[in-house]
Amino acid sequence: MKNLVIITILLINMKSMSQENNLYFDHQALIVNNLQESGDFYIDILGLEEIPVGAGQDPPKRWFKTNNGKEIHLIQSASEINELPKSIHMAFSPKNFELFIDNLKKNEIDYSNWKGDLNTIQERVDGKRQIWIQDPQGYWIEINDIHSKPNLQ
Repeated sequence: MKNLVIITILLINMKSMSQENNLYFDHQALIVNNLQESGDFYIDILGLEEIPVGAGQDPPKRWFKTNNGKEIHLIQSASEINELPKSIHMAFSPKNFELFIDNLKKNEIDYSNWKGDLNTIQERVDGKRQIWIQDPQGYWIEINDIHSKPNLQ
């Protein structure tokens, strides 16, 4: 009987713990072979803010955050990174989709639709627009206009 009571208490505690597990996304860590080049891309092209690294520098790292506080941690690595499929990607939505694309053109960064047609914007079935770019390491990044405001000029 004592064992039954203990098991019942444990099961109740386990169930209540799983219901209270409200996770928050903190960061995405990516390994890169050229920390300087990749880090500069995240600043100059994506417009992320570089923040102090809160961990040791072995291996070397650079940390960045979006305007809503989500972080990307780049970690220097000598490991070979194979070709990455487009379906494994991050997605960002700039305040102004058109200005973002203008910045890509100014910096001679190619973009494409899902099929890979260069410099082509894709319109989703819900009417939102999206493009795909790759960072210097080859990670795929979706840029969409979900949070963009129309260009009112």
